Amino acid sequence: MKRIALLCVGNDCPGLNAAIRATVVKGSDTGIEILGVKDGFEGLLLDKVDVMTKSSVSGILHRGGTILGTSLFVPQEEEDVQKIAKKFEQYSITSFLILGGRLGVKAALRIAKANIPSVLVPATIDNDLPFTDFSIGFFTAIEHVREALDILHATAESHHRVMIVETMGKPGGWIAVTGGLAGGADYVVTNAESIDQEDLLNKIRSRYESQKRFSIVVVESGATLPKEMYDITGTDEKTSAAQVIGMFIERKLKDISIEWRYTNLGYLQRGGSPVCMDRIIATQMSTRAVEMVKSARVYHALGMRGLTVTELPYSETMINVKIVDEHLRSLAKLFY
Repeated sequence: MKRIALLCVGNDCPGLNAAIRATVVKGSDTGIEILGVKDGFEGLLLDKVDVMTKSSVSGILHRGGTILGTSLFVPQEEEDVQKIAKKFEQYSITSFLILGGRLGVKAALRIAKANIPSVLVPATIDNDLPFTDFSIGFFTAIEHVREALDILHATAESHHRVMIVETMGKPGGWIAVTGGLAGGADYVVTNAESIDQEDLLNKIRSRYESQKRFSIVVVESGATLPKEMYDITGTDEKTSAAQVIGMFIERKLKDISIEWRYTNLGYLQRGGSPVCMDRIIATQMSTRAVEMVKSARVYHALGMRGLTVTELPYSETMINVKIVDEHLRSLAKLFY
């Protein structure tokens, strides 16, 4: 009997449990045993391994996070890779099925060099992997951003404030741009392009002068800012870009008495029940992954092109960062 060892590598995201559920159910349907590895490769080395059945995954589709747990540990040293190879033999594993983002890619590529087979399913809210249009967790994350902006819009308008909202997703910019577009952001700052200081100030001033005396500015965490902005605000790179931008706006627009507030959405973007699209693409890719192991098509990453599942042989280009689409950036600017 073929045996898949299923594990999560890297940060959690909504939809992982949908992927786990789909893997186990498809494995049962095709006669492949699924071993659930708790806490990623770190857990594998500690023998945190159990056989999973349909009853193991009953009722988890709607749950956020991952019932298997996860770990940021990526085997890099030869000693660690050899330990994993021994566990691979010990448990008679046919292939690993790795659920993860950038760290998952790194792990898959590293063990592949030691001829340890795996299949990778992309799962990251950042949506920045170049071999897929969408990764598991992305749709839920931007829905959280959209919801937050909807809520903040009311208080921003009531108090005539500039709301600075910080999102995750660096350096690709996908969460900030798409979440900002869906939530009606009045300006978006990401690592995808340099900030235009004067344009930002002019847009906010124009809104105030036209009696729209509030603005919502979405800022991607870790966005690179020019030295001038740090000098003007008396800060340095240790201060979050979102807060620097808030102070910059306040100092440069003193004549219209700008009042600003800062909100960091943080880990709220990673949690919660996955939306429909994350459940669907998780199910599509994970069931395909089981089929691939059955037919010995390993050392491949799954992806989505629209709603079609794709397969890509492993290569070093998988680690490249996919920057948010220029058309989406331009579309967001249409509403500034």
